[in-house]
Amino acid sequence: MKHRSNARHQRGFTLVEIAIVLMIVGLLIGGILRGQELITSARVRNIIDQKSAIQTAYIGFLDRYRMLPGDLTPAQAAIVGNGVRASNWAPVGDGLINWFNESVLFFQNLTASGFISCGACMTVTSSAASVVGNSPVNVYGDILIAGHVDSRNNGSSWFDVAPAPGITQLRLYTGAQIPSQVLAEVDRKADDGLPGTGQFRFNPGNNPGEALIGTCTTGLSLANPGATWANPSQASCAATWQL
Repeated sequence: MKHRSNARHQRGFTLVEIAIVLMIVGLLIGGILRGQELITSARVRNIIDQKSAIQTAYIGFLDRYRMLPGDLTPAQAAIVGNGVRASNWAPVGDGLINWFNESVLFFQNLTASGFISCGACMTVTSSAASVVGNSPVNVYGDILIAGHVDSRNNGSSWFDVAPAPGITQLRLYTGAQIPSQVLAEVDRKADDGLPGTGQFRFNPGNNPGEALIGTCTTGLSLANPGATWANPSQASCAATWQL
């Protein structure tokens, strides 16, 4: 008597089925990477647009009122009106915006006069206000700071060390928490692509949570101003625009 085996034969995947699975996985990975690329691109554009908006507002304020936002005397603030706050950080009316103390008034003045939109900026009543909670923030949630930087007003951007201190043009700090390769893309799109030269430069770590120069750049120094932004990307970096 013949016995039949009850074992079931299991067939494997065919090459066609494996190819279909691999294609689906590839599409999913490609979609994820493309989505991340779009998010990064949007953040790069946001950082550039934010700078452009503030720069345009600053120039517009100067053109309309012939006064410097953030450094208004009480008499000048009264002329502008609209709840614009005067500076009480001596010396008032010296033509320089103090990097921290008058930065909050700079943004308050631009907001109150209708040049930018910043709800947090309108809570400022004096230059004694903290920049945290009273300033615009970048797309990563960290504060922006504006001011003139000179020997009396050190903002610690790379403008202060390369080529030399003493440039008093207005600066805009991007805020920290920005990946180094996002800053690199901003630099490539809006400036010269290098963290130590041009109108957009690396800002050394001098704020809580902000990464240091050796982390965010590849050997940037006075002897090596042509260094690049760190790659692979490093977190919590910052830069400063010269407006």
